Amino acid sequence: DLVVFVSRYAAQRYLAWLREQNARFTWPPHTLAATVGATSAQVLHDAGVIPHSSIVHPPHDAQEQDSEALLAVLQARAMVPRRVLIVRGTQGRNWLSQTLAAKGAQVDLLPVYERVATRWTPKQDKAIAFALQTPQHCVFLLTSSEGVQALAAGVRRLGLMAAWSQARFVVLHERIGATLQSVLAPGSGEDARQPSLCRPDDDSIVQVIQAVAKPAAKP
Repeated sequence: DLVVFVSRYAAQRYLAWLREQNARFTWPPHTLAATVGATSAQVLHDAGVIPHSSIVHPPHDAQEQDSEALLAVLQARAMVPRRVLIVRGTQGRNWLSQTLAAKGAQVDLLPVYERVATRWTPKQDKAIAFALQTPQHCVFLLTSSEGVQALAAGVRRLGLMAAWSQARFVVLHERIGATLQSVLAPGSGEDARQPSLCRPDDDSIVQVIQAVAKPAAKP
């Protein structure tokens, strides 16, 4: 009844697999294809395989682009899916699958990629260290909680956590910001630098980065 793609990359991998299996594949007429964000849905529209009327996602202007927002859209359509396939990575948030299962749906998970933290090269180590000599001029865009943890591990290895905490941050969701707060001020009871929140689309990301960087720009 419903196929949910948790990210743009999940949709790309799944559609590529479909084309490899059957170049003339036709999307089932009664199956909805959903994404947790409007930006990810563009991949489905561009593929030309799924009817536009079968693609479901939170509105482009919705501040929250996540599983909760998608569920609200499904509920507004009075849709109670019996069988759901969630296309995702090997790890990820389970809230949507658990919520749909609690409503009586049979939920299957299909992992199509794996997130692995990259190992920084000596050249990348030097670039980070050089940038954090003046952390007030640095803006970090953080797109996932896993990315926050991986970046923090690399900065910690270089002994630059104190400098990194003075940088400026842009996050795509409040949960990512909460992860950042827990990394920057673990158990201290004090708030670390508050990150700026933006919607997960290119225009919003650029606008917020420019707004955050402007007061920190070099003279």
